[in-house]
Amino acid sequence: MDAHETEEQQIEALKKWWKENGSSIITGLLLGLAVLFGTRSWFAYQERTAENASNIYATLMTALNNGEHAVVTQKAGMLIADYSGSPYASLAALAVARVKQEQDELEAARAQLQWALDNAGSDGIREAARLRLVRVMTAEGKYDEAEALINQAGASEAYAPLYRELHGDIHLARGDRASARAEYEHALAAMKPELPERQLVQLKYDNTAVLDESGDSQ
Repeated sequence: MDAHETEEQQIEALKKWWKENGSSIITGLLLGLAVLFGTRSWFAYQERTAENASNIYATLMTALNNGEHAVVTQKAGMLIADYSGSPYASLAALAVARVKQEQDELEAARAQLQWALDNAGSDGIREAARLRLVRVMTAEGKYDEAEALINQAGASEAYAPLYRELHGDIHLARGDRASARAEYEHALAAMKPELPERQLVQLKYDNTAVLDESGDSQ
């Protein structure tokens, strides 16, 4: 067998191999390129989405500080509708709830807080929404619902004193000062001395003592 014939055989073998495997190689290369560029596009989209949501939320907070409540509501609506998966949407709902509470529109505030509670992606935002929702429900006289919401809370030590305080507020609203005082006492025992919230709880505790001593307690 001469060198020319060997070369021809090699070429034929290469053609045969390419015919059998070439399409799968091309497909693999195309898929690899698609994944590469698709991943890059996905990350770029995520970055744009986060940046857009951040900009809208910054505008919302400026409006909130300036008392432009209509703008706050509008921007919050955009975040909730278009960026519901971002933390900015839940924070926006909390901002609108604050406005509604200041306007004494408790039902509207409750709806916003419930949305934040249901959709928050972080424990911090979720617990902030739950705490404020309990306060709104208590103000509305929905004591059973407020207590149920407290009971749904986790056993986090960081929030336990705050829920104790709110439970005390519910008891006090119902006229059960002894139970309220007990809850405030538990809250104080669990709170660190340097916490600013401690002063208010101490005041509530002291006030229930004054009421008890006046003979108005149950």
